[in-house]
Amino acid sequence: MARLGTWHTVRKRRARRKSAAQTKARGALGVLALLIGGALVTLALAAISATAAFIGLYNFYARDLPPPSEIVKVSEQFETTLIYDRTGQTVLYQVLDPSGDRQYVPLDQIAPDLINATIAIEDRSFYENPGFDIRGILRALWLTLQGDVVQGGSTITQQLVKNTLIAPEERTQLSQARKIKEIILAAEISRLYSKNQILEWYLNTNFYGNLAYGVGTAARVYFGKAARDLTLGEAAMLAAIPQNPQLNPLDAPMAARQRQIVVLESMVAAGFITPEQAEQAAAQPIITQPLTERFGIVAPHFALFARAQAERLLDSQGLDGARLVLGGGLRIYTTLDLDLYFQAECAMRAHVERIRGGDPRAAPNSGEGKACLAADYLPVPPNLRLGVPRNVTNAASVLIRPQTGEILAMVGSLDYYDRRIQGSFNVVAQGLRQPASAFKPFVYVAAFAAPEARFTPATMLLDIPTTFNQDGIPYTPRNEDGQFRGVVTVREALANSYNVPTVRTLSAITIGQVIRTARQLGLNTLNRPLDEYGLSLALGSAEVTLLDLTYAYTPFATLGTMAGAPVANPRVGFRALDPIAILRIEDRNGRILWQLDEQRGTLAKQSVLQDALAYLITHILSDTQARLPAFGEGNALQLSRPAAAKTGTTNDVRDAWTVGYTPDLVMGVWVGNNDNTPMGDDLSGATAAAPIWHAVMEYAHRRDNLPPRGWQAPSTIVEATVCQRSGLLPTPDCPRMREIFYADGALSTVPTQADTYWRRYRVNSRNGLRATAETPPELIAERVYFEYPPEAQLWARQTGQPLPPTEYDTARTARLSLLAGNLSAPQSLARVRGAVEVRGRLPQGKIIAYQLEYGAGISPERWFALPLIDSAARGEDIRLAIWDTSALDGLYTLRLSMVLDDQSFQAHTVQVTVDNQPPSVQWIAPLPNDAINASVGVVPLMISAADNVEIAYVEFFWNGTVIARVDQPPYMTEWRVTRLGAQLFHAIAYDAAGNTRRSETVEVLIVE
Repeated sequence: MARLGTWHTVRKRRARRKSAAQTKARGALGVLALLIGGALVTLALAAISATAAFIGLYNFYARDLPPPSEIVKVSEQFETTLIYDRTGQTVLYQVLDPSGDRQYVPLDQIAPDLINATIAIEDRSFYENPGFDIRGILRALWLTLQGDVVQGGSTITQQLVKNTLIAPEERTQLSQARKIKEIILAAEISRLYSKNQILEWYLNTNFYGNLAYGVGTAARVYFGKAARDLTLGEAAMLAAIPQNPQLNPLDAPMAARQRQIVVLESMVAAGFITPEQAEQAAAQPIITQPLTERFGIVAPHFALFARAQAERLLDSQGLDGARLVLGGGLRIYTTLDLDLYFQAECAMRAHVERIRGGDPRAAPNSGEGKACLAADYLPVPPNLRLGVPRNVTNAASVLIRPQTGEILAMVGSLDYYDRRIQGSFNVVAQGLRQPASAFKPFVYVAAFAAPEARFTPATMLLDIPTTFNQDGIPYTPRNEDGQFRGVVTVREALANSYNVPTVRTLSAITIGQVIRTARQLGLNTLNRPLDEYGLSLALGSAEVTLLDLTYAYTPFATLGTMAGAPVANPRVGFRALDPIAILRIEDRNGRILWQLDEQRGTLAKQSVLQDALAYLITHILSDTQARLPAFGEGNALQLSRPAAAKTGTTNDVRDAWTVGYTPDLVMGVWVGNNDNTPMGDDLSGATAAAPIWHAVMEYAHRRDNLPPRGWQAPSTIVEATVCQRSGLLPTPDCPRMREIFYADGALSTVPTQADTYWRRYRVNSRNGLRATAETPPELIAERVYFEYPPEAQLWARQTGQPLPPTEYDTARTARLSLLAGNLSAPQSLARVRGAVEVRGRLPQGKIIAYQLEYGAGISPERWFALPLIDSAARGEDIRLAIWDTSALDGLYTLRLSMVLDDQSFQAHTVQVTVDNQPPSVQWIAPLPNDAINASVGVVPLMISAADNVEIAYVEFFWNGTVIARVDQPPYMTEWRVTRLGAQLFHAIAYDAAGNTRRSETVEVLIVE
């Protein structure tokens, strides 16, 4: 059916049905009498007639009802709800009388599309029904018989009655009595007034969100036009709002779009428009107006957030929250500390002006017109260049009292009314952004909680170039400054926000453990299936809101306890409490409808984390010395009292974060641009967000004269002495440090293994080489070195770290010519395996006897003789023995002992490394049976290879042909696509002794 052409045509067609519809209303009352009477007969088992039952029921409920004609007057009645700050002295927001912002519009001045859209989504039989929906009533009666709550059946006329003629306190009741009154009045109004008049009243009294009452105001507020000029797409979007006013195009644009599509589909089903028209309307962009300052709301982001939360809290009490807040004359007392709000806002403005290149001394007044005292505490980070223009337009912050979950301040943007920065958007509660490194505490607390991992603040982690296998795709994280530190502890990695160690930590446990921990602590937006998260999760790639992130830090501040308002229907595995913006809600008569109170069950506290685990994180985040390498002296994370804090900076510096806390306050700060454009390469969380956090936290604590206090260690936290870097039990050779550990009986993470990384070596003090049996005793000295794990050896060599010498002292090599004979093979420091041929120089005449021996180490305590091939053989390069090393591994010394013709004795020794263990090889990418499109041009090949001594190189093969040789990790190469179909790849790793290991053969299909 084509879309209705004009409203006048519709009116003529429906006018023909008007008289019959009004007459039908009287007859419908008889139907209603039979329906209700029938239900009473069934329930009471009485023998009275259905008609008599209805008459009695009607008289019973009708005696207290206002006359239907009262609707003309009561549509103008409304009692304002007031929302206050926590003192009750300042009104933040008035939920105003509709006449305060209502433009009454006659029906013929309303776009036909909006009329049709409203009918399609609210009451498709509006022009035919007698004011109530018979099917809905039957359903309600059936549910009553089943003992369920009465529901359903609300027509446009019933909704008009409910919003205008039913007493405000009764509107919120989900009762049978209220429903019957509503039906009776709806039927009478349908009998007395035309359908067009009823529809006109309905469209002019509906609430459309953002203080807009009636379609005239709503069209102006959202689209800046008259109601008659709305497009089909705009009309569909507007018609959907009354069912849930929060889902409007300004506050929830995506949800509003989804609701628009639902309305368009309903219009198609009702025959008002064609599917093609619906598709065209859905495809058209919707341009909304900026929300102007119509009523001078104080702290608008918070006030609107508090209003929405008040509605939900009333709903949880079995009331109709939206209707009560809308016109029920409530007094809502919030948690907002107005002074803190104004000081946070002005400190944010001052610092954003500074980092965008403005006057660094600028200190705007607070919103109250008072001095911005918090700006006096704004530090200038040592590495922040002033006077440099940068693209920084917005900031947001939130302060929470961790003991109760109360939101003390919420600044959703720098200017609610600034359209240029999308200021009405509440970044705190609605902005989904990547938290970057501010997410890392959740990775490490999950690692501390994983008993099989045994992570501690002293656990050794590698901060070296590393490529991880992520479902066959190489992932190579980098640190923010592009540098690597080699070996670090968990404490150093978290305090300095090193990326690679954090990814290694996540890889060592599981993504599932981290996600479950983060959800439990309050990050509600991590709701995707686990297999959709990758290793980049460790660096904060999953989007969160600033409110959720800040609230999730509160259990760290309280050592494991979360406080807040109970969630009505919490999701399994997610937090069961919410941060709270409401202290008390009173009705028009002062009766308390809801109050934040532990005794009432509206304030709850739950243990969501072991106190010891929270203490470990807090101890690290508050360690001012540990963070110095990355943040330097005088950084903004240091307060005049114990405080823990973490920064975050996303790629290209699109988001800058700081979240930190004391035992008294938790504050989160975000700085960035709502359009997600980069701010400037030289900014970071430490320079853009941390100064704001520092200033407001200092101001808040000093204003209230809060005494400096830290956190008391739980009884399950113990101190122990361990080796630096390795975190293992001390040996005489390692430098030591004190660290804290979790210890609860048998569940103790205090290390039990002695250190194996710090080792003492004997060296030639003159040349620094490892001492041998030939090194003169007076030149031998002992030195202690840290032996880096094999994976870190390359980084250590490339960066010039102090390493134990790998070459042995050959100080006496020059005197070989003085020896009668010597060993010529294997060479000194050679790597050998299997059957080793030993050769030597034994000139004729001088040597009368010799023997060949070997022993373990540099200076063997025990020697083993090797059988000689021919003890009488002499010559310049002869075969002396075949040494079977197949059962040996490690450092060995070969010794040739000679007796000369003058009965003197000479010896020559050579140190070699015996290596009979082949390397280990694991194929990483591509995966077996992968199908790769030829258009990509190349196929990345990657393996992981390791050896007990040293990998020499890796060869990659394609269909049996060598295509690349890689001498150092990461062992990666590429094969250029030259043909389609199945291709075979494998690799062979070679160690320095010649041992090899072949990988599996991987078949990959190259497709067009």
